[in-house]
Amino acid sequence: MPQAVDITVNNGAATPVAKVFTLLAPAASDGSSALWALKEGANSKTFNKVEASSRRNASRDAQKLALTFSFPSTYVDAASSLTLVKDQAVINVSVVIPDDFPEAKKDDLVAFTANLMNHALVKAMVRDARAAT
Repeated sequence: MPQAVDITVNNGAATPVAKVFTLLAPAASDGSSALWALKEGANSKTFNKVEASSRRNASRDAQKLALTFSFPSTYVDAASSLTLVKDQAVINVSVVIPDDFPEAKKDDLVAFTANLMNHALVKAMVRDARAAT
């Protein structure tokens, strides 16, 4: 398993700013979750979060990784002055690597995945959660 560390990525500003998702808890083993948070907001419920968990699939012939990115939308309650979560956008990524998948193809798998997610069309689809037509 890769070593769990803080994750630094640029935000979506016109002039991007590097933001740090702080490691809150590494995964203890297969089946448990690693959790990161962008500690910006009034309280921990308002933080953007990344969660990762991995396990064997049901037939025990592949490794599965589940990534969840959650981005809360907040508001200030007029009566209490507390910052509350109204709703949140969620991105789920599921990765399944069969045990017999060739090692020689894994680097291309990683590169294509990263580059496709960075493609303008895919970004546009993610932005509004709508498939290209």
